[in-house]
Amino acid sequence: MKSTCVYVILLGILFWLCPILLNKSFCEPQKSDDKMMKGDTGDVWDVFSDVYHNDRGKLETYWAGVPEFQAALAVYLKARIDAGVVNGETSLPPDLVWYEFIWSFPEKLRKDLYEHAQGVLESSPENGAAAKFAAIVLAKIPWHPPQDGFWDVVEKAMVLLPNDVEVCYLAFEKAGFDYLHEEAVTALERLFERHQAHQTPTETSPFQRDLQENGKPALSQWVYRFCYDYAYVTSRPNDFYQRLEDDHPLRERWTTVLGKIEQVFEEQLKLTPDDWNNTRMLVEIHEALGNTEAVQAVFQRLQLVFEDRLKQNPDDRAAWNGLANLHEKLGNSELAHAYRVTADPIWAWVGQVLPDFSSAVDLDGKPISLADYRGKIVLLDFSATRYTDRIPTLEAVYEKYHNRGFDIIGISVDVDETVLHEFIEENPLPWRQIFDGKRYEGPLAQQYGVRSIPKMFLLDRESKVISVNVRDSILDKFVAEEIERKMD
Repeated sequence: MKSTCVYVILLGILFWLCPILLNKSFCEPQKSDDKMMKGDTGDVWDVFSDVYHNDRGKLETYWAGVPEFQAALAVYLKARIDAGVVNGETSLPPDLVWYEFIWSFPEKLRKDLYEHAQGVLESSPENGAAAKFAAIVLAKIPWHPPQDGFWDVVEKAMVLLPNDVEVCYLAFEKAGFDYLHEEAVTALERLFERHQAHQTPTETSPFQRDLQENGKPALSQWVYRFCYDYAYVTSRPNDFYQRLEDDHPLRERWTTVLGKIEQVFEEQLKLTPDDWNNTRMLVEIHEALGNTEAVQAVFQRLQLVFEDRLKQNPDDRAAWNGLANLHEKLGNSELAHAYRVTADPIWAWVGQVLPDFSSAVDLDGKPISLADYRGKIVLLDFSATRYTDRIPTLEAVYEKYHNRGFDIIGISVDVDETVLHEFIEENPLPWRQIFDGKRYEGPLAQQYGVRSIPKMFLLDRESKVISVNVRDSILDKFVAEEIERKMD
């Protein structure tokens, strides 16, 4: 009897340890056990937010491995929706629009919360929290037009939430799909009115998206996003303005809004005078308003800043890149390219036929070379497993254009091949992968001068380099243009 008891105890211990030994990640959500289940507190949102920001790949484990987590999150958010509005703001978690939290939810959970918000609106039409949540869901993800009913509910949310900036930005973002001038300029006017408390610029450049102490993006960060961030907006304020006729009834309102945007960038440049992104957008606003003298003044001021930096440090790559951007904007393409190559010799490949590589094998041990892809548009993607956020974009472009002659070769600079194999097993990729374990000392990185990642070489059908720095967000555009060029 005693041996039987010991056997049962050992079996129990083994059963408990087995998931840990076989798949540690399966049990990781349990580390937060009690926190995740307290749907009536903010703990469940804290856990979700932490995973979302620090290891988004684990979210699927949470969604699938711990059903109680979804239930607790639903309870928490429904309570926040029900709470309505206090002092012109909701008790919803902050930055729902800024970080697109809701669109990482499983569809069933998102639908359940949306239906709850709609039900609340039907019984309590003045509940701004329910209107805001419904508007976010109906807006859909960036670069997608909103669903039916969006404009009614987002207008309701803006009216009911006089201190909320996020819904204003959301309305502007979606107005860009159809150039809805009235909706767009109204949203921007409201955004500036509501962000008076955050008019003071920060020392942090806006594209870094660091948040203020109160947890909200600064005004300069919102302005940067709707003026520059192509991952979110389809039409910028100056795009709207340049489509207006001189006698358009909204022209004066748009002129006033663009003047406020100018002030934001000017103030930001006082703190970060060498920030090219701020400079570029300020110049484009000046150009839209016809302020040619202001454009020249900005460029001259910036050129002096970069030249002074180079006097102090001739190897200042950021300054060389800044001059390259400046002269590219001025139309001095050859000079811009020369500065770019000085900053990073990898730019010398642009316009050149990329030499083939030899002695390379893929993860299956099969030889691979550029010659295998002759006649195709090819993306050489130098990356690593830590850049999981890039995968959906690359997969979407691959699926869209693969049958039209586009392919990808992944080149990993990871140091552990086991980690790479595990990653591929969990995230099967349709293109071939190369791994040599030598990071930037590997033959391919050395051959092409790669010193940072992600780095993407886009090649035409003759292996001529189209770009060495195409961003994920505009890869689709580059590939489509090259396919159409060949067809013409």
